[in-house]
Amino acid sequence: MGVEEEYARRVQGMGQDELLAFWRRVRQRERIEGWAPGRAFEFLLLRAFQLEGARVVWPYVSDLEQIDGSVYVDGLACLVEAKDHVEPIGFDAIARLAMRMQRRPAPAMGLLCSTSGFTWPALRAVAAHPIRNVLLWNDTDLSLALKQGMRSALRRKWRGAVEEGAMDHRLHKEDFQ
Repeated sequence: MGVEEEYARRVQGMGQDELLAFWRRVRQRERIEGWAPGRAFEFLLLRAFQLEGARVVWPYVSDLEQIDGSVYVDGLACLVEAKDHVEPIGFDAIARLAMRMQRRPAPAMGLLCSTSGFTWPALRAVAAHPIRNVLLWNDTDLSLALKQGMRSALRRKWRGAVEEGAMDHRLHKEDFQ
């Protein structure tokens, strides 16, 4: 069994409570034995969607790129990009995912998930540039989504993008009531 399959096997054995505990460890930047840096976060995100009935494609390599995973749920097809860094993510990571999305059918959406959030200049650039196919998820969004439901969080973020043009729509507890 390869490393990728072993990671998938480990995380698929986790229920909701175990996944939330795992998230706390990832968010606190705890070194998790048996997991390469950043990989626990990738697999945690995919498992969270899977627990809610999403079809998940675990990390894979295509001809052109390494993909952190894909999620198919509620009529949405999404590529997942997980960034587990100490410093906030700049615009370059957003632009790279947006370019990847250009190679996909128009309805496909990129989910850029960051444990450290995004720089202020990156958020300003997203507001100013026509990036229509990448939803930004910061650690607060992810914490709420993991507790309240990834599917409903995705639907709310999608609605924010459609109604407000906000690719970085911030989630609030009220979004889940």
